[in-house]
Amino acid sequence: MNNVSIAPSNVTLDDHVDEELARFLSLEEPISFFLYAGAGSGKTRSLVNALNYLAKTYGDTFRLRARQVAVITYTNAACDEIKRRTEYDPLFVVRTIHSFAWLQIQGFNADIRAWLKDNLQCEIADLQTEEEKGRTGTKASAARQAQIESKQRRLDRLADIKTFTYNPNGDNRERSALNHNEVIKIFSTFLLAKPLMQRMFVEKFPFLLIDESQDTSRALIDALLVVQKAHADRFCLGLIGDTMQRIYPDGKERIESEIPQSWATPEKKLNHRCPRRIVRLINQIRGGADNHKQEPRNDRPEGWARLFVFPVDAPDKPALERRVRDYMAVLTGDQDWSDASKCKILALEHHMAARRMGFLQMFEALASVDDYRTSFLDGSFAPTRFFTHYVLPLVTAQQKGNKFAATKLVRESSPLLSKETLKDNDKPITQLRAAQAAIDSLMALWANSEPTCAAIAANIAETNLFAIPASLKAALAARQTASAEAPDDEAADPISDEIAALVAFLDCAFSEIAPYAAYVAHEAPFDTHQGVKGLEFERVMVLMDDGEARGFLFGYDKLLGAKAPTAADVRNIREGKETSIDRTRRLFYVTCSRARSSLALVAYSPDPTAVRMHVIANEWFTADEVLCELP
Repeated sequence: MNNVSIAPSNVTLDDHVDEELARFLSLEEPISFFLYAGAGSGKTRSLVNALNYLAKTYGDTFRLRARQVAVITYTNAACDEIKRRTEYDPLFVVRTIHSFAWLQIQGFNADIRAWLKDNLQCEIADLQTEEEKGRTGTKASAARQAQIESKQRRLDRLADIKTFTYNPNGDNRERSALNHNEVIKIFSTFLLAKPLMQRMFVEKFPFLLIDESQDTSRALIDALLVVQKAHADRFCLGLIGDTMQRIYPDGKERIESEIPQSWATPEKKLNHRCPRRIVRLINQIRGGADNHKQEPRNDRPEGWARLFVFPVDAPDKPALERRVRDYMAVLTGDQDWSDASKCKILALEHHMAARRMGFLQMFEALASVDDYRTSFLDGSFAPTRFFTHYVLPLVTAQQKGNKFAATKLVRESSPLLSKETLKDNDKPITQLRAAQAAIDSLMALWANSEPTCAAIAANIAETNLFAIPASLKAALAARQTASAEAPDDEAADPISDEIAALVAFLDCAFSEIAPYAAYVAHEAPFDTHQGVKGLEFERVMVLMDDGEARGFLFGYDKLLGAKAPTAADVRNIREGKETSIDRTRRLFYVTCSRARSSLALVAYSPDPTAVRMHVIANEWFTADEVLCELP
């Protein structure tokens, strides 16, 4: 292993940042701030220290006045970690964004009803206008009519709903339930439109700290910036994060440019996680985006980083990757590299993972739509969740002969056996038989071959075995519309990109659902940037393959110099917009910065020599660190 430096310790380099945060967290003179905290910088530690300071300084006062400190973070796991490290002090309200938003609007039933009524009426009016302009009998018309019917039905039921419900971790299919997007929109709108809610919010939470702020909903961030400006003398908004680690498209792009000049902008410079070689690499990676640089702890080893560049058409890539791991085992003297289970293998692009795991058609159908991408890739997208959380478990249980699991799922989730249905039916046995008949009808689809998602959705729509998401119903209506006789009408009135994507998804074989479910649950052999952000691993292998990704959303060959930027990239650069190179650079930074000991980057390129020359010329790697063939 590498020798460890004996230079004086620099572990206290960022201690002043925690002292600065304590000064900003003042009830008398609050100072809002954006804390830059790069990979491995210990931002959770600084957040917890800030919370402990607030508890010590204002705890008794806050408890007497029923005030609290709010913390929004990205995942349930992060919430649990912060709660644990603050010893579950009820002074702190630590929630994910959706859970926190619901906490603020829960109980405002009349206001929620008014918002929903107005929103549904506007959406219906827009669809009716499109229908008037469109052509009857087209797929687009069928989809619009299904959407209008669904929204009108919901509108008609609003008056009967006394109390609205929401589950941040569920599907929210009940009549009284709000969906995930609505909760954020309603809270953001209420904050902006209701001065009384603003005052109540600020009085309840004089301090609000947001972790991973670069990936927090832009609508909510915009609303909170307005609130902070209006109440700057008694409300401290603390944003914590790193713009280089923004990986979700619904986060606020270039959030740093929105920070008011009156805010403080402290920065953590020390990287506690990575060895020195990898810190130098990630500094070079982000150098093309901003001027933030990290320093490694000088008690960390030198570490290893190697780039392997192979032809994009290399045969038997898994075998080649095994040889890379064997090479790393010899290079580092760490034999665990030879054991795939002890390495974290990351695919920089979901497209490549989808191809290797067997859900490529499904990925290509849905991930290209901006409004779908985030929820599709984190597993919360309603149309895919319908298959992963209802259809797949039922089919699996039936095929394994597990009647208990199948019965439990149907009893808990099927409209046929809901409390309302059974209450209105004086013969429950009739409903039980209807449910069993629906199950039998569904399973009959597997009699001869693997059915498509469309066949399954159509079957369930007919039997009412499960409630089908409204958007999927609209796509099903479009798909079932026979319009071959009116190609001119179809051309003049095409379906929207969103419905087209869902129609393409319905054409997928059901066999793609299981590998997709495993992937979003992080049960796959390898993970991606979303799945590992905030985590760290001793050995990291990153796979880059534009041949498999086909330049879908990202472009590693462009980042690594094998291809020139496209005309669209040049135009976006000129207009100050994000490019595929920007997205790729951020994901590359996130994945490389997970490594605690050693890092192997494997790139498949149409021009390995160009990649090698580019990364050496840009001082990302030295000549001996780039291998185009294995010994």
